[in-house]
Amino acid sequence: MTDDDVHSALVRWLHDLTGLTTIKAYQEGPRPALPYIMVNLTGTAAIREWSQAVEYEEDTAGVTATPPVETEWRFSVHAFGPNPTSILRPIRSAAQLAQKNEALFPALVIDECSQVRNVPELVNEKWEPRAQMDIHLRGLARDGFLIDVIEHAPFDFDRTH
Repeated sequence: MTDDDVHSALVRWLHDLTGLTTIKAYQEGPRPALPYIMVNLTGTAAIREWSQAVEYEEDTAGVTATPPVETEWRFSVHAFGPNPTSILRPIRSAAQLAQKNEALFPALVIDECSQVRNVPELVNEKWEPRAQMDIHLRGLARDGFLIDVIEHAPFDFDRTH
């Protein structure tokens, strides 16, 4: 699962949950009609220092080693339009209901939803209502690498020496 896959999964989940236009941050094109939600991937972090296991797969190219790394994807979610805090507040409640999170399962789980912040912004000398919250998702990142494999060679063990 790539970072873009996780980002897209959260965008779809928020759209399905709220019914509002939901976009990724920094998309090209004009602003959507109000109200809408924008999702920004701010970073990722490994939960554990070392993977618990390594998965190996052999094909014609060689052997690929993949350590499943438990990862947290961190997002900043922004609401634009009238009463933007009312747009984001129900997301905290939905995050606590397994039935509302099934669209993210089994690959992703909501780990954290922050407080909803009222953050109006001055745009063209007018205040625009906005709200912001953080959502952290957890899942497994599986980045595989082709590795060198030591071939098995016959070994004679002479017990006479």
